[in-house]
Amino acid sequence: MSPYKLSSLLLLAVFAFVGCTPPDFRTPGPLKQESAYNALFPQWAELCAVSQISKKPGFGADIAGGPGGHAVLFLHGACLDPTSTYPILKTCPQGETGVSMNAHFVNANWVGVSGRMFFYNGILKPDEGLTREAYTATQNAAKQHGLYSAISFRDWALADKPPGTPAEDWKYEVSIGTDYAVSYGRARYCARLPVTATQMTQIVDFLNTRNALYQHGPGTFETNVLQDNCNHLIHNALAAADFWRDLPVHQFILKAALTFPVPKNEVLNLLDRTRRHDPGDLHALYHDPLTRHTLLHDGWLPGEPGVILDSNTVQTPNAVYNTRLSLIFYDDPLLGHYNQTFQHYLDQPRYHDLHANLLWYSTLYTRIAHEHRPLSEWLKKEPSDFINFYNAYYIWLEVQKSLVDKGLTLLSAAAPTSSAWPPAPPGTQQEEPARANAQQNPLPEGK
Repeated sequence: MSPYKLSSLLLLAVFAFVGCTPPDFRTPGPLKQESAYNALFPQWAELCAVSQISKKPGFGADIAGGPGGHAVLFLHGACLDPTSTYPILKTCPQGETGVSMNAHFVNANWVGVSGRMFFYNGILKPDEGLTREAYTATQNAAKQHGLYSAISFRDWALADKPPGTPAEDWKYEVSIGTDYAVSYGRARYCARLPVTATQMTQIVDFLNTRNALYQHGPGTFETNVLQDNCNHLIHNALAAADFWRDLPVHQFILKAALTFPVPKNEVLNLLDRTRRHDPGDLHALYHDPLTRHTLLHDGWLPGEPGVILDSNTVQTPNAVYNTRLSLIFYDDPLLGHYNQTFQHYLDQPRYHDLHANLLWYSTLYTRIAHEHRPLSEWLKKEPSDFINFYNAYYIWLEVQKSLVDKGLTLLSAAAPTSSAWPPAPPGTQQEEPARANAQQNPLPEGK
């Protein structure tokens, strides 16, 4: 049994008390205004929690995963260096690259996959079913891309290959549905976060630094679920952009067991972080070192337009994988925060529809501008260096108002399909923008 499988068994033991009903990945569904979104937000990062994988028997490698699932990262505004067979990222306009960490790897922390469609859907359209023929053709396409040509796999990952099967071919067999063509075997929830060009560079530099540790040795990549899993990589890539604090890898095992990141938890943690502070609460934003830093240095705050939660089902019908798939939270079943709060995000159209998102922020920014308080009033209780923050904040506000107006105009020109969103179910509590400068009771920052 592989070391990764042993760690997975430990993780399952931790999850055992939670209870699990397979989620409905049809809700909220994929973002419909993709081209408008990319026009408004040229750089963004997408953290995805992907479900367990469950292969039907009798065709290829025997692959099965636990209900904790896997995590992948997608970057819009980054691409793979075409001069290198080894995965090295660089920033590039409209570039699309998926990033996946795998315990199979010896000389890499992650593999990069060019193109959003191939990363998630292989050679299929999102609503196409998966046949055995398409499954095989997708592996051949991945080999032509040379995804693993410079990445060595651990012996245990190749131990079950049939006699006569080249080891290079088996790499693609054991990795499909996890590192590429993810939707062949897994459903997913994803949270998108628009970032600045500077932040995208920081994310890219972090990921390249992680791979550089192992590219030429002598050290080899070692992973386990509690101390260095797929979400450590993604969490810390966003931490490099000052979105949240980093999460150290290889912590003492008992401490790691209490703080390790879990894929579905991290999707919610990202959304929680973006609404930790009301965007109109200057006091809270200033006294949070991360938001103060990103506003002063990048003109960016985490609670900006464009934070989106979407979902995608596994390819159906499916001749290769089972399609009733679990993806669970690591949470206290009695006092836990995750399930209830996740439902809150599912119930709010602004997290799934770009038009609703922009309208919500338009209302908020109008209210903030109306409740503008003079600097002299703030300086009665804030330190003198608040002046720079105050000035940067109102420059930021004008930029955001212009962005929202641009987006609403763009969607209006593309109507009627761009703003389609079904009415909220009867009895749904609609979220209103918090009052500017109001005292907030923020959610705790995610682990």
